[in-house]
Amino acid sequence: MSHSSTSETPAISLEPAISGQLSPDERMGLFQQFIENGQQTILAQHREGAGGVEIAEARSHLIDTLIASILEATIRAQKIETSPMALVATGGYGRNTLNPGSDIDLLFLLPRSSSKLPKKIQELVQRILYVLWDMGFKVGYSCRSIAECIIEARADQQNFTSLLDTRLVAGNELLYERFTARFEKECLGKNQIAFLETRRQDLRSRYKKSSYTVFLQEPNVKESCGGLRDYQNILWVARVKTGSQDIEKLVEEKIITPSTLLELQEAYDFLHRVRNELHYHTEKSTDILTLQLQGVVATAFRYPQKSILRRTEAFMRDYYRHTRHMYRHTNSIMETFKIEDEQIAETGLRSYLTFRKKNREEFDGFVARNGRIYPANQDIFKEDKHRLMRLFQHTQVRNLRLSPQMRRLIANHWKEIDRPFRYLKANRETFQAILERKGEVARILRQMHRIGFLGRYLPEFGALDCLVQHEFFHRYTADEHTLRCIDELDKLIDNSNPRFDIFKRFFHEIVDPYALYLALILHDTGRSENVREHIDGSAMLAVKLCSRLQIKGSRRALIMFLVDNHLTFWRTATTKNLEDPEVIAEFAAIMKTPENLDALFLFTYCDTNGTAPDAWNGWKESLMLQLHIATRRFLVEGRETYTKKLNTDRQSLLKDVTKLMKDEHSKDIKQHFDRTPAAAFAYREAHFISSQIQAVRSLLESEASGKNGDAMSVKWIDQPQKGYSELLLATRNRPLHLEKLCCALASEQINILSADLFTRTDGIVLNIFRVCTTNFEPISNTSTRKRFLATFNELLESQNHKPEDYLKRKTNFLKKRTESTLPVPVRANISNLLHPTCTTVEIQALDRIGLLHDLFQTVNEAGLDTSHARICTEKGVAMDTLYITTGDQKKIEDPELICSLEEKFNQLISRPETS
Repeated sequence: MSHSSTSETPAISLEPAISGQLSPDERMGLFQQFIENGQQTILAQHREGAGGVEIAEARSHLIDTLIASILEATIRAQKIETSPMALVATGGYGRNTLNPGSDIDLLFLLPRSSSKLPKKIQELVQRILYVLWDMGFKVGYSCRSIAECIIEARADQQNFTSLLDTRLVAGNELLYERFTARFEKECLGKNQIAFLETRRQDLRSRYKKSSYTVFLQEPNVKESCGGLRDYQNILWVARVKTGSQDIEKLVEEKIITPSTLLELQEAYDFLHRVRNELHYHTEKSTDILTLQLQGVVATAFRYPQKSILRRTEAFMRDYYRHTRHMYRHTNSIMETFKIEDEQIAETGLRSYLTFRKKNREEFDGFVARNGRIYPANQDIFKEDKHRLMRLFQHTQVRNLRLSPQMRRLIANHWKEIDRPFRYLKANRETFQAILERKGEVARILRQMHRIGFLGRYLPEFGALDCLVQHEFFHRYTADEHTLRCIDELDKLIDNSNPRFDIFKRFFHEIVDPYALYLALILHDTGRSENVREHIDGSAMLAVKLCSRLQIKGSRRALIMFLVDNHLTFWRTATTKNLEDPEVIAEFAAIMKTPENLDALFLFTYCDTNGTAPDAWNGWKESLMLQLHIATRRFLVEGRETYTKKLNTDRQSLLKDVTKLMKDEHSKDIKQHFDRTPAAAFAYREAHFISSQIQAVRSLLESEASGKNGDAMSVKWIDQPQKGYSELLLATRNRPLHLEKLCCALASEQINILSADLFTRTDGIVLNIFRVCTTNFEPISNTSTRKRFLATFNELLESQNHKPEDYLKRKTNFLKKRTESTLPVPVRANISNLLHPTCTTVEIQALDRIGLLHDLFQTVNEAGLDTSHARICTEKGVAMDTLYITTGDQKKIEDPELICSLEEKFNQLISRPETS
């Protein structure tokens, strides 16, 4: 609890307002002018580089002076001799730190119960609040007597916590002193267990939301791991455990070292400075450091790098460095106070040797005690510096954690991890042994990384430390993403979900886990190389590391294959037409062997899951499985057998459909199989083909009736396990249908995952759209379907439809871009090299409602057809591939037309977002 023995002295400039010389409007004007002048001065100090805490304290002092003046002016106006109450700051204001957009938390400490207040005191409270509200301040307030404060604090831990941070701003000093004395005696002295449990739950819930890492792509400067709340937790717990909220007392009591204190204070100041800038820039209480705001802050802080990307990288490295210090030290202090143990990520299955019941064990210069490893003495690494590597093997096989003493000793010997250390055969062999223990690797690599060892032993990986990634679908920094990929691999060992049995089996069958783990460590290292394609940089670094670690032959070939192709599986599955045998043949040529295919599928599973908690969904899984099954069959059976098998599968499917449908449909069935392209049947089940046939029949009946000149047939097929619905539209080849269909879907906020268009020889087109909600769920709501259909019919009847009349603009998370924000990588590329019969258009752009409609419209206006589309949206960024042809179903060979199209697409996707 902060104590202030005297009230703030009102500013001389406010004396006319206090003395009663001014009218109410003049008094308010003077208060307003005082605050505006003060805040401009503080903003100027911030812009000149003042510390974060310095600015927050300056604003707190400014508000103190204002409130003291308002109280004095109000008391005099009511002809009250002395203040009957105390105005007490609580929360952040009570800690004397008030960021520009933060609320003013005030406690009106009353001389008697709030329900028995004289009218004069009630009016006094109201007048003070009205002045603050009229000036535009957000005030969180409570009116309580001392007894009511004590009752509330003992009944609710949040109230208890807020009253730990109190400070007298103005008013009755004696009343405030009586309150602090009772609070010390009746709350601090008694409710400790419940309070510490509240702090424990706060840590756990906040850390869980942040995935137990500071390395989020868009962290919350207040609530995320290593944020301001961690520092406040230290103060609160120290107050209860030691009786003092002075963090420097923790050094005196040898709970932390002077260097730890310095790192905590520097981190706290830096975070306040960041929060100040966020509040100033957004003009509100903004705490999430989004991608575009990172560029804003980096520029405001005058990072010297020339490009916005490099400034952002430098700033975020500093941010992660400070929050990492805060997070680590918070965990250590909480362990010391026995509030919370360090979060342990480990698999459920371990060697039975790790469960040995030994309280104490000595080996190789180390001591194991109560699950932690300690140095036998301070000279163990001077005696043998290669113990630095063996240490981690010991923690792996014995399931130990590093003690604080061990962490400090390693940090003191970082210089020993030099070039000879990296080249030594014994160290290479120990590192290999660590990586060969399937399912037990991620925890050890995290230990290595947290203490700074891994980046020194593998400089290729070390360059990723705190490196922010500019792909918008990544949630973590490059180093954290890599470690989470390895977490996902380890977790397969004891994953009991049958859905992931295939990956568990692949992992079990991997004969060289060392190569797989190394490839995961290396796959994104090229992001630090400042090359156009990070894969190229990763491959170069993989060659370098393989040479240093003396990796040769098939092991080296597997590592290089996985690093070179780590995005190939994902890109093929999400952008190519998987029903096309040529696509499978091309992909199989890259894979070469079934073993490579399985390893890359497993790798892709880990890589995708490591980007964000929800990155692996039913839609992606179904595409990847389809690609894997088809390619494996191609590799095992060969092209000729594979093609024959497709024909055999088609004949078998024909029989199944015939059994499923009634005899009266036999003619329709035969015509459909004769007139429809083979790709429409690939990997389809009989019930889906029957839906195609029924849709065509419904269309023909509608045309025959003559009632509808623009006949069509729509059917919905839910795929709940895959997280989407299939929308089947049978119609004649009218390009505007596709545009208007996309417009109608967008009007209901329906997300398009992919689109297949199959044209029968009789001119009937089957449009198959895989669609889902924004939460990757099927479109099962009947009302949504009805509204979509009504909108679609309305659009079909209109001659000149305007998409903006039907679409509600979504506020995009990348909106309001300025020169100081990270640019969205926008590009449109047209190629005749990626597909044997179609010209491809690859789009990457800021997503917006109606984008797909505009893309199809551009194709139609050029007199071209869209034969297939792969649609993908990741965190506000659209990554779409359209396969287009001329009217006679050929590639576009006219270079002028290609150039014109590319220019139009680039203009379209560069169009600024509007409200």
